Amino acid sequence: MLIKAWAVAVILMSGATMSAADEPSKPLVSTKPVKVTAAEAAGPIFASRSAVSDNGPDGPAKDVLLLRSKDKRVEMGLYDAGPSEIDIASYPDDEFMYFLDGGVTLTSTDGTKLAVKAGEGLVVPRGWKGHWSTQGYKKYYVTYTTP
Repeated sequence: MLIKAWAVAVILMSGATMSAADEPSKPLVSTKPVKVTAAEAAGPIFASRSAVSDNGPDGPAKDVLLLRSKDKRVEMGLYDAGPSEIDIASYPDDEFMYFLDGGVTLTSTDGTKLAVKAGEGLVVPRGWKGHWSTQGYKKYYVTYTTP
């Protein structure tokens, strides 16, 4: 229920979305809300044409961008990542994450540990420093890039 309320609130506040059903090759800015069912988020959406596969610093991953604001500062989507261990010198954006599967353990440079699992949310502020550890996860995300 939290996911549905959160997703509806974010979509309504953002004013720009792309429907997962449309499956464009590039993210669009639109004024129509998007609905992603639990069944789609569990896996099928990651096989859509709009899914981008990556094997970057956070391991093997697939990213499905559902929304990008007109000013390109806010992005929302689903992310499916494999196992990874990363030392982060400075987190690049402010990010909200809600985990659908798996989770992460974050260890800040002061030694504080935070474990987040499926069914829980997390906010990572821009500039956070520490260690990111995961055996893999799926999440909804919202990022804000500071100009």
